[in-house]
Amino acid sequence: MCESLDRMREEASNKGFIKDKIQGKTEGIQIGKEDCILMILTNLLKKGISDSYILEITGVSSELLIKAKQSLN
Repeated sequence: MCESLDRMREEASNKGFIKDKIQGKTEGIQIGKEDCILMILTNLLKKGISDSYILEITGVSSELLIKAKQSLN
């Protein structure tokens, strides 16, 4: 009985580890995407493209555009 309990604990621990690892990768990818989008937005802003046109062609939120503008300063 103790062996079964130990095995169950180990399996639960492994499942938790795998779940955390997947979540970490997902969060990392999301951060990478946002960094890439911010880089594109800052490049567009540097070229003098208007805010309204950037919002129209990219579909990003105005909050993200503001964040890109702040990174220029």
